[in-house]
Amino acid sequence: MGSGTKVRKGQIDMGNYIQSAKEQEAMMWCVRNNIFIAPFAESTTKWYLDITINGKKNRSPDAHTKTTLWNQMFKYYIYYYEKYKKDE
Repeated sequence: MGSGTKVRKGQIDMGNYIQSAKEQEAMMWCVRNNIFIAPFAESTTKWYLDITINGKKNRSPDAHTKTTLWNQMFKYYIYYYEKYKKDE
């Protein structure tokens, strides 16, 4: 029985990332406030981030690899958390 982390044939390896407590808090706040950030695969090695705020979707201008994708996603979560939380 394996750990479940092995990439199987035909699957895309999106890499691994463990978020910090601050990153997790920012992500949860964003989700509760209709701000969603999700990876979009243009290819198996080129990723963009789709950012949806109150139903309006935008795509990040820069492409990422599996090693930079998750870090950038949580940077965006922290950015929106800090930008909009102060308005509450």
